[in-house]
Amino acid sequence: MGLKMKTLCLAGFMGSGKSSVGKCLARMLDARFDDLDDLVVETSGKGIRELFAEGEEYFRRAEHEALRTYLESGSASPRVLALGGGTLCWRPSRDILFSSADVVTVYLRASLQTILERVGSSDPSRPLYSRARTLYAERQTLYAMAPFAVETDGKDVMEVAAEIRDMLFA
Repeated sequence: MGLKMKTLCLAGFMGSGKSSVGKCLARMLDARFDDLDDLVVETSGKGIRELFAEGEEYFRRAEHEALRTYLESGSASPRVLALGGGTLCWRPSRDILFSSADVVTVYLRASLQTILERVGSSDPSRPLYSRARTLYAERQTLYAMAPFAVETDGKDVMEVAAEIRDMLFA
């Protein structure tokens, strides 16, 4: 993996394509793919909805712990990590992502209209979906802090993954 990075993290709102693009990009780069939501469940022993039932701050702390553990575990091989939609909202998580020389974060930018089309009118598996419009607006400045961004509207998964690959490794 170029840019002397070990981990490429994909940030963005729910439905922006982090997991789908991440899996495709990992195949293109011959890298390992991980999803932070899966790591949170594995690390905490609780489901996402169960963690959110304790409050969003409780969830963000569990998410940060999983992220910190993952990044500190290191890896000799390159990795692609799909972050949670709100990972960048928690300052300690932002700090660890943006301060490590071994991590590059790319924001997958999608319009609210595209997000709603992808996710549908309701999604019970996403605890914050009912506040999607408000959260989308609130999070834009946080996502924009990522050093790289790729527009996903009107593109398929392969196009977005190839654009990231070409932007970072060409």
